[in-house]
Amino acid sequence: MSDRIDRIIPYALPIVFLATGGFYYLVNPVIKHFPLQCVWRLLTGTQCPACGFQRAIHALVHGQFTEALSYNYFFVISIPFALIAILAEWYNYRHKLDFLRTFVHSHYTLKTYVVLYFVWWVMRNVVKRLKTYLLQLSNRLSVWFLLRS
Repeated sequence: MSDRIDRIIPYALPIVFLATGGFYYLVNPVIKHFPLQCVWRLLTGTQCPACGFQRAIHALVHGQFTEALSYNYFFVISIPFALIAILAEWYNYRHKLDFLRTFVHSHYTLKTYVVLYFVWWVMRNVVKRLKTYLLQLSNRLSVWFLLRS
């Protein structure tokens, strides 16, 4: 069964990528009421590491790289790593990409990626909350100074 799947994946992946890209080229998750919403965000009000990836895909297929980065930095930066992993695993004909496979499967690479994933998760919420808090504080201080003068 595994051998059969390994033979199908190199042909199925490009079809899946093209279909996904075509879907997000036609459908804008920002404007329309999009049915696929983040359950984590609905339950907690905070963003998960993947929040914004649908909008980022939409921006990328339209060639808007900076807009894609604004939706989800980590997702956009993860794309090269994902492509390297896919190439090394399923398109490694004649073992020409063994050095990439070694890099992707290295426990240092995987641990670094997981740590960066969780750091991104925490930081995107902390920075957003800190920004909101500082903005509210500056508004309160400006009102206080206006009332004193």
